[in-house]
Amino acid sequence: MAIDTKIITNLDGSLTVASKQDDKAVKKVADFNKQDKFSAGTRNKYKGDSQFSHRVARIPLIVVEKMMREGVWGNQEKMKEWLNHPDNAPWRTTKGKV
Repeated sequence: MAIDTKIITNLDGSLTVASKQDDKAVKKVADFNKQDKFSAGTRNKYKGDSQFSHRVARIPLIVVEKMMREGVWGNQEKMKEWLNHPDNAPWRTTKGKV
């Protein structure tokens, strides 16, 4: 699920960073999440990284990269808002709100 990144030099001397990830890999993540979301058995097996956490999303690297550029990644309030937005439902592994 690697990201292919290219740096393009524009005519004015500025740089553009273009990234892409295989559509099949992104769809695979969405399919895994859909399966987790509607499978209570899978969700009950995951106990979290500590007693205070549990998985609520599985996000492809290309989307994480975009979130970093937009200032969402690393900002708890923006992340919560992003995760609860209906457009980002394919990346959620649980129902409900964060």
